[in-house]
Amino acid sequence: MLAIAVVVSMLALAATPAHATVDRVDYSDQVNPICAGTNQQLEDLYERFYAAVDRLDDAHPKSRKQARRLDKRVDRLYEQLPLQYIALYRAELDQLKPVAAPPGYEDVVARWIGTRDEILALYQQYVQIDSELEGSYPGRHLSRKAIRRRSKRRANLERLEQQIEERFFVDSEVDLELGAKLGAAYCVTGADGVIDPIILAFEGD
Repeated sequence: MLAIAVVVSMLALAATPAHATVDRVDYSDQVNPICAGTNQQLEDLYERFYAAVDRLDDAHPKSRKQARRLDKRVDRLYEQLPLQYIALYRAELDQLKPVAAPPGYEDVVARWIGTRDEILALYQQYVQIDSELEGSYPGRHLSRKAIRRRSKRRANLERLEQQIEERFFVDSEVDLELGAKLGAAYCVTGADGVIDPIILAFEGD
């Protein structure tokens, strides 16, 4: 968790003061560098993650104890990855919110930022539910009543997870549409900021 806090602090310090925007191009010129920086941070995060997993996978444990220890380290890497992603996404949002909406785009910006806020909240819920599901399998020594209770809880979690996935997909489409309308290419695409031509049809000017 300390590493996550450090990442957030570094990104917050790197944020430049926001200024009023005169038009959509001015707005995109301010938000795109923020998102481009996050995209690079995400690429670096995944590169470090896969490199670490590969190193552990290539290790040759000399005992079962060492093998279990390596498995735990790999599990820990997978547990930390979504938390690090959340930290980066939250830091990006904290930098996007102070950027003033260009005249005539106030409602679009409010909806876009609101959608991205909801995406973050949904992903956090999804990660939490996924973690609960990992530990919700019925145990061998539980009573029948306890097994039924745990199975019911698992079914409810799976149903909620599916609802979150559906909402996440809808919000992602809205994020892409509104982001394209604002010219925030780097915020709704990968590191290169290239938007599919069909998405550009959403632009109003």
